[in-house]
Amino acid sequence: MLSTMINNVFPKTNITEDQKKQFNSELIDTNFIRSRNLSILLLFVITVLLFTDYLNHNKGLLEGDVGYRLLFYSHLFHVIAILLAFLSGISFDSNKSGGKQRFVTVFSYLTLIGSTIVSTADQYMNGQITVFVLVSFLFAIINYQKLMFNMVMYTISYTIFIIGITYAQTNPNILRGHYINGTVIVILVVFLSRILYYAKVKDFSSRKTIEQQNSKLEKTNQELSLANKELYESLLALDESQNIIFTLTLTLESKDTNTHGHSERVAKYAMAIAKHLGLDNRDRVNLWRAAILHDIGKISIPDAILNKPSSLSEDEWAIMKSHPERGAEICSKLKFAREILPIIRYHHERYDGNGYPEGLKDEAIPFLARIVSIADTVDAMTSPRSYRSQPRTMEQAIEELKRCSGTQFDPALVETFIEVYG
Repeated sequence: MLSTMINNVFPKTNITEDQKKQFNSELIDTNFIRSRNLSILLLFVITVLLFTDYLNHNKGLLEGDVGYRLLFYSHLFHVIAILLAFLSGISFDSNKSGGKQRFVTVFSYLTLIGSTIVSTADQYMNGQITVFVLVSFLFAIINYQKLMFNMVMYTISYTIFIIGITYAQTNPNILRGHYINGTVIVILVVFLSRILYYAKVKDFSSRKTIEQQNSKLEKTNQELSLANKELYESLLALDESQNIIFTLTLTLESKDTNTHGHSERVAKYAMAIAKHLGLDNRDRVNLWRAAILHDIGKISIPDAILNKPSSLSEDEWAIMKSHPERGAEICSKLKFAREILPIIRYHHERYDGNGYPEGLKDEAIPFLARIVSIADTVDAMTSPRSYRSQPRTMEQAIEELKRCSGTQFDPALVETFIEVYG
């Protein structure tokens, strides 16, 4: 029954027998190149981490803390995994499809298992599962694999993950949250990998159809073919950007029970203000992207702080207040997000200069960041939170905006919001 439902959602694309061999070859080449590049990068990172392990050993942390010791073992495991992947590729001739597929399989399985060991070590030290979450989504995105390949891979890693955190985490509430989050993450990444694989098959089939048509009309359609290629590349780049936004937002909202649907609602409020102000299309796109990603820095905040039902301590609040800077740092690696970094970084600045992270005031705060600040605050007040029994009404939220106009918020934008929603 489950197989029938999946096939109804993702119907099989017709590929001829002659095309199947070429498709599989292209798929293996793509996966091999991405995995090889990632393995080289990972080897460099692990080398740096092993040096930090050496420093921790000199401080006596490896002998005195099981978390640091297990983290050291996980780094060694990753090095061994990468070496085994290269050896398996060489032994089966990495220039042929069999060797390339063996390399991808060994590297993917062992690296994902290694991430579960890191998350187990994190349980002893920080109570986090961030590495397992990020690596799971990473392999779902970079490798186009069949459903069975991913189901087996994630089932193995998920089993080890559950066993590891069960032994490492003593707090039953945190452990229960990790069980739920880990299960949701595995379901999401399997579903996401299925979507991307199907998209790859559909893309290949479409490309083959276009090639066949172009071979018949090559002389008369050269200019049209060039235009179609440019449009295809533009749409592909846009689609990849949307996939990144979708993946990052899903990761955050699966981690923090308080943020389910929050980003979309903030974007809704922000776009309503932008429409009322008549902002141009470029500002609207940047505002929408920033609103969707404004809280992405919370992905690196421990679950125990994000979902704490009571007031945060000073140290916990200091960690929570770091999320705008962490979010800007995460998004700085994304080419499409460069223009929205100031919005993400400064959406918690106050108009009177008492905000964070830099205490900007008045016009020094980016205009679009001031819009996100109002939209973010309104949704925070009118949505359920673990630390508050009842959300406020929109009327109460507007009264709070009026009270804080000129101190926390830009007075002109407060008036704009009231005109739209009052």
